Amino acid sequence: MGVPATNLNLNTILTQVQQLCGNWRSYAQQAVTTLAAGSVNSDYVFSFLDVMRSNWTRLGVLAGAPGLDAYATQAIQGYAGTLSVDITATRNAAVAVVNWVVTNFPKDSTNSFILSHTLNGDGTRTPRIFTSTDTAGLRTALNSFIATIS
Repeated sequence: MGVPATNLNLNTILTQVQQLCGNWRSYAQQAVTTLAAGSVNSDYVFSFLDVMRSNWTRLGVLAGAPGLDAYATQAIQGYAGTLSVDITATRNAAVAVVNWVVTNFPKDSTNSFILSHTLNGDGTRTPRIFTSTDTAGLRTALNSFIATIS
């Protein structure tokens, strides 16, 4: 018999869910502040999307633990919700954030390629700039996402 790679108990899983969501909320709040304060470039947007997708995936894995709903209700003082339902709401709000970017990112006339960088004569690339006005809808989606995490 081999050594088990993982043997996470419900306490560890719940702790990871809470830490991930707390960190994710802080990251989203920082993004809202950054987007409201001024311009960002396409590299920032891509990095932001990677974090959203990575956390969405990780949260989905953690949420699949059998017995987590009952354990969360017992372990978190004053929590009367259903953790899997709350996790689904958070994940759906994260998808809405990603979808906003996908829908609103500038594309070419064929709607096939995103317009993220300028190719300079010397071979370097300059990322596209997005103003606070450009990202107003993204901030709205992020605030809806943030509201799903208490």
